[in-house]
Amino acid sequence: MLIFSSVIAFNYFGSDNKTEKRKNAEAKESKIPEVQEYGGTHLERVGDKVRQKDWGTLTLLETKSINESFELAPMAITIKDIRMIQFSSLTDEVKEELKSYTGLSFEEAYSIYYKENLTMEEIDQQSAWSKTDIGKEVTYLEITYSVENKGPKELQFFSMEHVTFNDDLTYNVPSKNFIHSGDTFMGTKKVSRLDYQPGETRKGTIGLLVDSEEKIDGLKSFSFTTDDIADGESHELVVDGTSFDVHL
Repeated sequence: MLIFSSVIAFNYFGSDNKTEKRKNAEAKESKIPEVQEYGGTHLERVGDKVRQKDWGTLTLLETKSINESFELAPMAITIKDIRMIQFSSLTDEVKEELKSYTGLSFEEAYSIYYKENLTMEEIDQQSAWSKTDIGKEVTYLEITYSVENKGPKELQFFSMEHVTFNDDLTYNVPSKNFIHSGDTFMGTKKVSRLDYQPGETRKGTIGLLVDSEEKIDGLKSFSFTTDDIADGESHELVVDGTSFDVHL
């Protein structure tokens, strides 16, 4: 009887402690500033937190100020900063949306499986099977930058086709970027991207999820490869894409 009473007491107080912890966590969450727009723009110092409405809580883990320009004439790319951000307290809808940016994109799956004579439907299924569930929190890498067309002609261009962090973590930006703004929301295919007008400057923000199995111990190096520059009217090649190394 004594043992039974002890178990009841343990369960009662254990449950009470869990409730108290949950209330404390909710109280802390309620003190975090909430914003309607993309929350990353409100993070300035490591440790800063902001709640993005209907998405989740963003915490700045690391930031590297770059403020450096890279020219593939007549296009100029200026990288403002590169940051590592933790995303937590995610809604179920956001978890499902972010899941679509994990695993293989359809293009990546096609490049792997087309030689096996798989149908488009089967390749699409391979892509779907490669996706992974998003847990309670996820880390992502953010790049903020701008692109300017310094030339006199309308040009077709996409600033960052591929990016690599720490020499081994590589992303195809058009298919893996979940933040669509400025330079990046114009589509994953060249034909779907809006051309740059002469003298036009466009800002962009890129968000790339870090796989839960990846171990990224700080931002140590960064490089990117651009798209080709093509004439906006004839679509003829103007300049081949190139790669740049960025010192962090």
